[in-house]
Amino acid sequence: MHTDTTRQFRSLMSRFVTGVTVLAVPDPRAQGGVVGMTANAVSAVSLEPLLLLCCVRNKSSLLPRLAPGATFSVNVLSSGQDAVSRFYGGQPERGEKGQWELAESVPVLQGANACFVCEVSSCMEAGDHTVIFGAVREMRSAEPPAPALVYACGRYSQVELAS
Repeated sequence: MHTDTTRQFRSLMSRFVTGVTVLAVPDPRAQGGVVGMTANAVSAVSLEPLLLLCCVRNKSSLLPRLAPGATFSVNVLSSGQDAVSRFYGGQPERGEKGQWELAESVPVLQGANACFVCEVSSCMEAGDHTVIFGAVREMRSAEPPAPALVYACGRYSQVELAS
């Protein structure tokens, strides 16, 4: 694709306000025992069965850990967790790891508005990303919910959630 077209596409898509998540898998060799990546391309797919989808760059070091049958968590960040997003989004010098605990042997982020523990049910390559379909095995939530961390036009903001 032409560079100008790619740039325009990215610029226009940045106007689409998204929530911010961190996908995480356990790794005893990693510092803190967690390997993760920030993702905003996450969506509910199905209620029967409970399914989420997450889009992961094909060049991501996390992708090989997300083969069918693998478990991972999707952690929906709350306001004030932008440093966690930066850390797992490739800016560790501007971020922080956050505090993690285990749920079904999978790391879940403390202070997140919601956490979904998933098992990879299938994967589908789509351009320069792979769509990971996760069957939800466990759910956790912060009560009451904190304001949500959102991202648009290269900036973090927050949105109050009704309780």
